[in-house]
Amino acid sequence: MTRIAIANSPIYFALHGSQQALHAVRPQPEAEPTCLSFLQIHSKSGKTRSRGLCMDMSKIIIGAMRFKNRESAAEVIHRAIDAGFNYIDTSPCYCYQSETENSESWIGEAMTRPGYRERVMLSTKCAPGNGGMGMGEFDPKGFGVRSVDQLRTVFETSLRRLGVSKVDYYHLWTTHTMEQFSEAQKPGGWLDGVRSMKSCWDHLGITTHADNKTIVSFLESGLFETVTLPLNIVNRTRLKAVEWAVSRGIRVIAMNPLAGGFLATNPQLKELAFRYLMAMEGVHLLVGFSSVEEVDYAKWIMDTTPGRHDTPEKILEQVDALVDTTDPRCTSCGYCAPCPENINVGASLSYFNLYKYLGMQEAKTAFREKQWEEGLRLDRCQSCGVCETRCPNGLKVTEIIQEAKGAMYG
Repeated sequence: MTRIAIANSPIYFALHGSQQALHAVRPQPEAEPTCLSFLQIHSKSGKTRSRGLCMDMSKIIIGAMRFKNRESAAEVIHRAIDAGFNYIDTSPCYCYQSETENSESWIGEAMTRPGYRERVMLSTKCAPGNGGMGMGEFDPKGFGVRSVDQLRTVFETSLRRLGVSKVDYYHLWTTHTMEQFSEAQKPGGWLDGVRSMKSCWDHLGITTHADNKTIVSFLESGLFETVTLPLNIVNRTRLKAVEWAVSRGIRVIAMNPLAGGFLATNPQLKELAFRYLMAMEGVHLLVGFSSVEEVDYAKWIMDTTPGRHDTPEKILEQVDALVDTTDPRCTSCGYCAPCPENINVGASLSYFNLYKYLGMQEAKTAFREKQWEEGLRLDRCQSCGVCETRCPNGLKVTEIIQEAKGAMYG
């Protein structure tokens, strides 16, 4: 399915308002046209045509939150671009040490080497909320951005650090609730700020940890051409939102492909985690690289993917085979949802399974570190039994949850 974002389209008017308002701000012929006055085509292949440039988003893309320092950041970025990875995701707070030592500044310096900027798309972002489920106060590092002036301050800082006059993508960041989304759309707020800088970005996206229904509501606004969300072999609970987006030509970027890194501690799970997402149409893997060795591994995955004929289902069968047990256990099918306490039972028990059956202490650690995410708050289970009545495998889910709570919180 191909979506065309030109004048008179839903995306165009969602971003730019009425036709009358459009004529009021249309630049003179000698001025540089705004990004959405160009024909832009976005298809399931991931191709973007804008400003005379045609670039396919690579299947694996560059996350910029785990760089060690300025020198190694440049080395990693150059190696990744040379490997064919052509999208960098950053933010004002990533690797922040000072106004001059941070992810955006390091990327900006890396882009000064000839031959690199033209081979990569840049993306940065800021949030109306506090990074979690609340709102919070304004933070120049990209949080609590709820006015035009605040948006312009943060965005202009990002542009200066990156050394560019325009980014390819700008994201509504860490927007997890309808309250935060509504806040972003208030008059004089985040969205109006983005509109006021429409000559400084080409494409708009959203980054979220929301549930399926909420994510679809965000995307139904027609504002976004891409969505970044958590997705990996442990946490597959947003697949309905993924399918909805892909079927409509909205690009999906999978963050946390290694579940915060703990899947990388097991070589088999690490490879399967990559293979799973590589097999999904319309999904791109956002990998937070910190070394050239990690880049080389990702390139090996990419180079060895053609001809494998993997499917997500086949990969999950291999993951399941690693957990060699006859015990009745949750397979994260998702049929028990929704939970009255908003617990993502399948995702929570996936961490438990890896901890119990593979002895992965890292799974327990990762689970505990992600307790800010409402869906993983297994401790909120009230043993109501609703999930048990829906389980297609007839599992005693309540008993399994109680065992998991004792193991994961103990």
